[in-house]
Amino acid sequence: MALVMSMCKLIENLLLTNDVKGLEYIFVFACIWCIGGGYIEKDGKDFKKDFSNWWKEKWKIIKFPSKGTVFDYYVDIENSKLEEWSKMSGEAIDIDTSKAIPNYTIPTTDTISA
Repeated sequence: MALVMSMCKLIENLLLTNDVKGLEYIFVFACIWCIGGGYIEKDGKDFKKDFSNWWKEKWKIIKFPSKGTVFDYYVDIENSKLEEWSKMSGEAIDIDTSKAIPNYTIPTTDTISA
């Protein structure tokens, strides 16, 4: 039940600020992150990668690029397509030196997609 609630909340939040463009993409994104986002690598087995491979094999409506995993992509809602998280990390950030360093998260592929 918690997975369903998480997925519904994620979809709700994604739809609050946008038109209903790319609804299929938003639904797939929410499913992937709410179901598979918690998988980790344990005892040499990468469960997150296994989930990604399973998803790409079973769900064909939204095609993911063969490069990387399903977790390497976000939904470009305006264009209804998948984009790599790395495309978001190129934005410049302003750092206010009067604030402590722990107040900042540097945008990297890992921190953007988390």
